[in-house]
Amino acid sequence: MSFDIESVLKDMVGAINDSAKEDVGDIQEYAEMIIKNEKESLKELGQARILGEISDDVFDREIKREKKVVETELLTIKIMTEAAVQKAVNAAIDVFITAIKAAI
Repeated sequence: MSFDIESVLKDMVGAINDSAKEDVGDIQEYAEMIIKNEKESLKELGQARILGEISDDVFDREIKREKKVVETELLTIKIMTEAAVQKAVNAAIDVFITAIKAAI
């Protein structure tokens, strides 16, 4: 069985985006960035397992580590997004407060 890393990575990006879309909207760009950052690690891990260079146990441990890496990067994006939303809300409220003060 062949292992086309580019196809697998594309499918991973789609899975991330599809899974998160309902809760946070389209994160395709972020998903692509995260998976691109992990490309070499995932490629090496996949090839090592396919070639029998590592056992299922080692593969499972490394997959858990990769999962944590991707999760951490997604949480970082979540925090950045929340900060941007907070900044936008603060700016909108500042406009409102300024308008009220000007009217007083």
